[in-house]
Amino acid sequence: MNKFHSLLFILSTLLLCSSCASILNRKEVNVKIYAPDNTKVVFNNQTQSTNDGEIIISPKRSKDSLRFTLKNDTISTDFAVKRRISGWFFFNILHNYGLGMLVDLTNDKRFTYKNRFNFKIDSILNEFYISNEKVIPFKKGDFFVYTSPLSAIDVFSIPTVTLGGEYFYLDDMSISAEYGTVYLKYYIKNNSDILKQDKGRSFRYELKFYNLVSILNNPRINEYIGLEARFLRQLYTDDISYTVIDEDIRYYKRENYLVNKSVDIYNIKYGLNFPLGRKFYLDLYSGFGLRIRNVKNPYIYYDPEIHIANTDNHDFFYGHNLEDYYSKYQFNLSLGFKFGYKF
Repeated sequence: MNKFHSLLFILSTLLLCSSCASILNRKEVNVKIYAPDNTKVVFNNQTQSTNDGEIIISPKRSKDSLRFTLKNDTISTDFAVKRRISGWFFFNILHNYGLGMLVDLTNDKRFTYKNRFNFKIDSILNEFYISNEKVIPFKKGDFFVYTSPLSAIDVFSIPTVTLGGEYFYLDDMSISAEYGTVYLKYYIKNNSDILKQDKGRSFRYELKFYNLVSILNNPRINEYIGLEARFLRQLYTDDISYTVIDEDIRYYKRENYLVNKSVDIYNIKYGLNFPLGRKFYLDLYSGFGLRIRNVKNPYIYYDPEIHIANTDNHDFFYGHNLEDYYSKYQFNLSLGFKFGYKF
């Protein structure tokens, strides 16, 4: 019997320690409310005023609906927001085959509430309502400049600095253009016995449609679908080491060679535009499309038909800059971010 009690204690302890929602969720949920200035929020018999159009309340997790009241001048509207099941509750399925759910089912921490609401005033009905509009929408005539920081640490070719502009010709619809250029220039001698200077430039053109989709359902984040065309033109020097076999003679050779690269990229993208304060923005995006790649290596001595490349001595991106190493048409996956300032 003692062994049974010990085993039961161990199993109970393991379940308690592996219940995701009970361990990872706090007792309260932070709910941010966006509302017109001078709006008062009555919650738990306490009245608070919005600060710069927003306020945070912290209700306890419960199976009951979240209830609060919004007031502004002569308007007063009561709201009851239904609770949800926390994502950590379902994470038990992956973490412990669902056993942690047995513990979470006895704990209110398995519940949560939507954490952001944007409220507007209906002047006809004279009441507040939950709006799907963005807190900071993009309007016709908006303009901001941006840069793409990841281009400055490009590991596939040569780093460039970029500067672009995005203009909204209609509400939630914009067109943008970006230019990039080499900021570090090297002169390296190659087989042509000529000192070649690194050269590179890039062009990016985009058409964006904001808030056609709302995956995150966050009133502060503007989501968009974008169509992108990007063109890269680069000339620089890379190196390769290989074995040369000439009858009975075998020797190693390291060669600097020219890379004349032309890449055209066409993508469809999904992105998130985060406001950072009132003027700055962070644009996160991912997408996929077609990459048309054309690489030439003038004056190169290396011939893959008769020479053996020493890949052990090369970096992870071996062959990336060699002519005909990859097919001309490739699937392209895009992932990056931009940092911008709104005028």
